[in-house]
Amino acid sequence: MSAEAAIALAKLREVRNALNRPGAPSRIDLRDYVIEGSPAWRMFERIVHVPGYSVRRATMVSWLDSVILSLEMEAVETGVGHVPELQSAETPVRRLTVEGIKRAQAFLRYMREHPDADRTPPDELLSGDTFSRPLGTNANITVGPRRFRTRRDAGAYLSPVLAPVRRQVLEDAGVWSWLGMFYFKATAPAMLSPTNMTFIFDHGADASNAGRFEQQIHRHYLWGSWKLYEQHGEKAAFLLDQPISSWDDISHRSFGSRRVFNSVGVVPTILHLYTRGYRKKSGYVHSPGGLRHLMRVLPQLEMTYDVYGMEPEALLRILPEPFRRWNEGTP
Repeated sequence: MSAEAAIALAKLREVRNALNRPGAPSRIDLRDYVIEGSPAWRMFERIVHVPGYSVRRATMVSWLDSVILSLEMEAVETGVGHVPELQSAETPVRRLTVEGIKRAQAFLRYMREHPDADRTPPDELLSGDTFSRPLGTNANITVGPRRFRTRRDAGAYLSPVLAPVRRQVLEDAGVWSWLGMFYFKATAPAMLSPTNMTFIFDHGADASNAGRFEQQIHRHYLWGSWKLYEQHGEKAAFLLDQPISSWDDISHRSFGSRRVFNSVGVVPTILHLYTRGYRKKSGYVHSPGGLRHLMRVLPQLEMTYDVYGMEPEALLRILPEPFRRWNEGTP
């Protein structure tokens, strides 16, 4: 780690500690804590991509968590310097029990109600046998501290790690709930919505819970990133290179349905029609031939074609006339 990065890291940790103390202001201007142009300021802007002007305290703490973790990981990955406070040892992957998932749900409820609270999940969720169990395999599957800025980051890391137990963990609610808690601070947005279920799953112990699991699984930040990376690869580059917590119309339609997500060609077709490079085309949601129109047309085409088993090129050929302008590259 360079001297500049070490200075920045120490200063940003100091600011984060100050903001986590009782009585800290509800809105934060980083200029009150860090000199503009200083190493800490430059590192903050480099990683967060925004100046640290007046924002809610919870948002600023979340940003500081991201910057601090990124600097720590850079030091670990380059093997340069010593980074105190960072637990770099690999941790064996575990599985939350039914009671562990309930405990994780209680933690999430608390975080929604107290967004300025410490975002570290309880230790007993991640280790010990009260709320979790070993993975139960001869393979030595471990994970370490990581900062997943994009879905590609998460997918590229988890794919080789989980390769020996891929089939075993594919739909294991306990494993992905444990991973969601392990990487909570690295993936959770500053504000958790009341319906946010992107870090844990319910066990499918009965029919109703199984249905809930089906609805949740693709929305899980880590599971969705991992599966997208393995299943669609570079055909889904637009989605892979989005922030891991982004949830726009394209993400919603791509991740929100198991049939769409697991299809051979629908997700690549959505990206081909409605994105150009790393930008969404203007008016792609509501216009004729737009994304919502496509979602209405697919069930109609399914009466004649195997739309969820078709390659994207074949699917594009059978789409009605209004979709042609998008296929030809409308801005």
